[in-house]
Amino acid sequence: MASILAMLLGQNLENYPDRIAIARRMPRPVAVYSTDTATMATIVFGNDEATVYNGTVGRPSVTVMASVDQITDVSQLKMKGAGLLPVGFFTKRGLHVLGEIARHRLVVKGLLTHTVTALRFIAVISVVE
Repeated sequence: MASILAMLLGQNLENYPDRIAIARRMPRPVAVYSTDTATMATIVFGNDEATVYNGTVGRPSVTVMASVDQITDVSQLKMKGAGLLPVGFFTKRGLHVLGEIARHRLVVKGLLTHTVTALRFIAVISVVE
């Protein structure tokens, strides 16, 4: 899981440097648990870098529990407005992701209490411009 997240982050921050500002606005870690491999990774965002760790580090404000395919689907969602405008949810893929969340097949702990962090996380890992 850590290698997938590191690859997504590395490519996105290189290809879309404006997303660095979005990442800098994320003061708390985000954790991702792969239901396929039963592995956890945590991304800790800093002013100059984002670091991906195996396991849980710190106190993540958002924890995503999803399969690799679901994470790939989320990374295909388009975000606007510094990550706060989830236009990608109004597509066929986005509606599928919302359906997975509604059926508790894709779980986002902290979605309601840390909505901005969850949306910014999607913006940072999104491969769509």
